Amino acid sequence: MRTLILALILLGPAAPLAVCQEAEAEPADEPVKKETVDELLKRVEEAHTEHKDFKGSFDQTKFLALFGDEIRSNGTFIFKKPDHVRWEYAKPHKSILVVTGETGKKWSESTGRVENFKLGDDRGLDAVVKQLFTWFKGEFTKLKDDYRVEIKSREPVTLTMTPKKDVVKKFIASIEVTFTKGEDEIKSVKIIEPADNGDEADYTLYQFKDTKLDSNVKDDEFKINK
Repeated sequence: MRTLILALILLGPAAPLAVCQEAEAEPADEPVKKETVDELLKRVEEAHTEHKDFKGSFDQTKFLALFGDEIRSNGTFIFKKPDHVRWEYAKPHKSILVVTGETGKKWSESTGRVENFKLGDDRGLDAVVKQLFTWFKGEFTKLKDDYRVEIKSREPVTLTMTPKKDVVKKFIASIEVTFTKGEDEIKSVKIIEPADNGDEADYTLYQFKDTKLDSNVKDDEFKINK
């Protein structure tokens, strides 16, 4: 009997402490699973398949590393499914490009003439137009066909895309696409050109604003009346 009482005295204080420690212990937080590139592209794609047209304005900055200089311009753009684009510069010099598919017409204030051209002749504009159309048409999962896609930032979402094809690598080292909060619109597209080892690269940055979706764009807006 004395042995039992002694055992209870010795063990008594320890038991409640153990119970208390067990009650206070909380399970470790599970690590937050980050969205993969494929999941992000699919989510953005599913959210942007129903739009018919969109338009807005842009600011363009061309950085020339050799001179450490920036050339700034601005203008407006209009897109309409399936493949219509109007890209108009207001400053510093007025010019208009109208694209249907891979071909189009252009006019500049300096020449006063309307000329035919191919979108592929301007690699920078070609890349920007295709990125905007990719977003607009809801085809983001197709990006991985031509680019290695990485998530550079999650807030805001910024994708870095490195071209896979050698013919594109000659003109473009990478493309950075940044979305607005909620991925509703593209905020900017940055085209970074190839550079020699150690040299600073030239780039062109397009920043978009005042974007309006589904505003019933007319076909007449894709004509150059000059």
